[in-house]
Amino acid sequence: MQVLNKGFVNLVEHMGGDAAVIRNARRCWRSESKSADADRQLLRHLIRKGHKTPFEAMVFTFDVKAPLFVARQWFRHRIASYNEESLRYCIAQREYYVPEGLEGDVLAAWVRQNESAFDFYYELVDTYKLPREQARSVLPVGIYTNFFWTVNGSSLMNFLMLRTAQDAQYEIRMYANAILELVKEVAPVSFGEFEREVLKRGG
Repeated sequence: MQVLNKGFVNLVEHMGGDAAVIRNARRCWRSESKSADADRQLLRHLIRKGHKTPFEAMVFTFDVKAPLFVARQWFRHRIASYNEESLRYCIAQREYYVPEGLEGDVLAAWVRQNESAFDFYYELVDTYKLPREQARSVLPVGIYTNFFWTVNGSSLMNFLMLRTAQDAQYEIRMYANAILELVKEVAPVSFGEFEREVLKRGG
């Protein structure tokens, strides 16, 4: 799913879904599922009360391409696993964030500044043979980075609660909104109820 001008987020694999959460939740009461409506009521109860442990039965891995400054905000969510492409070993691609709505002189200056940084970076690497791990320091924080993010359902809900909020930075909010749509396809009851009970009620 495309996000921003050059970014994306894709769900590459997952383990578990609504059934896994219901199974784990019912272990607490040694109960069995009686109906789909009863299961939905149970998930709604867990979400309302903040009992998020059963949602850890779901695990998701996303492939993310985002501006570096967005990734650094993202990585503050510690209960997860990250594997990021390293510019110590890889050559940076000439891709950078351009905000919507830039036009005229401001857009031209924005592009010129980023292109100049990349020109100098490639010159350092190709002409002066500077190590990539040092040359990367001249690149701006708006360049795109790629990483895999593996996170359980409970931690993902925490991420979504914080990053879909109106006071979250616009760019990471766009990724959070895209992720919510992706996981609702996999676990529609869990994340549908979470959206209704938490996100639409402002936490």
